[in-house]
Amino acid sequence: MAKSQLTFKKKELTKKRQIKKQEKLEKKNLSKSNNDKGKTLEEMFAYVDEFGNISDTPPVKKYVFKEEDLQRIDTTEDEFLFGKVSYYNETGQYGFIRDNESLETVYFNDRLAGMVLAVNQKVKYQFTRSKQGNQITFVEKI
Repeated sequence: MAKSQLTFKKKELTKKRQIKKQEKLEKKNLSKSNNDKGKTLEEMFAYVDEFGNISDTPPVKKYVFKEEDLQRIDTTEDEFLFGKVSYYNETGQYGFIRDNESLETVYFNDRLAGMVLAVNQKVKYQFTRSKQGNQITFVEKI
């Protein structure tokens, strides 16, 4: 009797192992069919339409650039802005000027300014936009 029970347990265990193997193989095949790795480059593209919605199809209407769109926007032609020094780091010799009207900040350092400025000092300045942000081109104490 003991011998027949052992063989029955062995048969049940092998059946369970085979069922687990089959389930694992089915999961593997399912994940392979849903995999994005085999897609081509064109299938992975996403396009944005004129309203900002993402779609799979490329836009039909192409935008033609006008010359005035390509010109650089320069806000400081010959006008001076007024502000005061909101922050100054003496060890790094740099700081920020806060505009009185727009409350935007403009970076400066002693080399760009040509003088040493102090916190809460009122100034008249001009600036340009650079990759790093707004930067002064001319500054004068008031």
